[in-house]
Amino acid sequence: MSTVHDDDVLVRRLDVTARLTCQVEHLSERAEGGVLLETLIGRYVLDSDGRTVWLLIDGRRTVGEVVTAVAEKLGLPVAEVREVVRTLCGRLLELGLVETPSSFEAEILTQSAVAG
Repeated sequence: MSTVHDDDVLVRRLDVTARLTCQVEHLSERAEGGVLLETLIGRYVLDSDGRTVWLLIDGRRTVGEVVTAVAEKLGLPVAEVREVVRTLCGRLLELGLVETPSSFEAEILTQSAVAG
């Protein structure tokens, strides 16, 4: 499994299509409020907590910042969600659904965050 650290930055891959699971609820028992991720070679369903993580992965936030935001949204201590979020991020990375941005991409994302 891919190891993800709090200071890693991840970005959603452009070749991944995301759809709300209300369109495909039959694919998972815990699909309500989640998201379906599709690539050319696979389908992956995230539950609502996984969807929260997915939406926070934007190429600007570190994994640690994603952990903090998830903890705040769920009203839980950071320590309680850290490993779960890091494990999910590692699995998304392993499946090729997210990637670490190149230094050029990271610079563009940083500039767009400052400008917009």
